[in-house]
Amino acid sequence: MIQPTKRLIFRQWLPDDWLRFKPIANDPRVVRYVVQGGVPTDEQIRAHIEAARKRYLDEGFCLWPLVYRANHELIGFCGLDYLWDGPDIEIGYWLAHAYWGNGLATEAAQAVMEYGFGKLGLQRIVAVSHPENRASLRVLQKLGMTFERMAVHQGVEHVLYSKSGAL
Repeated sequence: MIQPTKRLIFRQWLPDDWLRFKPIANDPRVVRYVVQGGVPTDEQIRAHIEAARKRYLDEGFCLWPLVYRANHELIGFCGLDYLWDGPDIEIGYWLAHAYWGNGLATEAAQAVMEYGFGKLGLQRIVAVSHPENRASLRVLQKLGMTFERMAVHQGVEHVLYSKSGAL
């Protein structure tokens, strides 16, 4: 498991976390640049969490729930997953709107990158973002990721960034 950061705790998903995660996933501001701006159904939220639980058990990584240390609230997720069903491993994150603009996405993503390169021995981690999602692009740049190319997935244009681990 990823070590806690100064303000965040990573943990495994609990079966009822979908109820805590639902307000985040149903916030149009959070999903504006993902899932083509639509909010997921309860079933999709449950399936996402179950897939993350299984991925962690099978492969040692997933999109982990993020808990804010100050109030023990689940505030989003950050972790690793297969980009569009692989083979590339991507870093991803969602945060509740109330927690935007405080450097938490960068703090979480730095810990995840260290885990991916150090613990998992990954040679490369990628990230995709909607070209207009300036906040996410700033996080990727702060992580030392570099623009690699434009990519289209399910008819939506994305920027693809990458970073290689120490060889």
